Amino acid sequence: MQENHAESQPVVLIAEPQALPGMWLEDLLTDAGCTISGPYGTCADAVESLGRTRPSVAIVSVDLNQGPCFPLARVLRQRGIPFALIAGSVPVPRTFTDVPVLDRLIDKRTVMQTIAGLAPGHCRAA
Repeated sequence: MQENHAESQPVVLIAEPQALPGMWLEDLLTDAGCTISGPYGTCADAVESLGRTRPSVAIVSVDLNQGPCFPLARVLRQRGIPFALIAGSVPVPRTFTDVPVLDRLIDKRTVMQTIAGLAPGHCRAA
């Protein structure tokens, strides 16, 4: 899990409870020039991290350990941090209809297009 970052690098918060998808996202976004905060497996850990690091953007699994991600999503929205959700078995409330929702089976191109749409110019194409 990474926390330190250079000031010039965008920070992407990853909230993903599964190790392999979390590592895949971390590697992909690091290769694209981003610094990673996470991956965090719980909503509480991800929210706590916001006190240490302000991310440029976040990718959040809907189904985190210890419950859904929606408290984290609300905090991100309140702080003006753009984010995308990765859908699993938990339905997304109507409150978040304006948020990009990615399928659990995502590819590199989809992730990079989503990041570019949320925070243009923050990460280069990997």
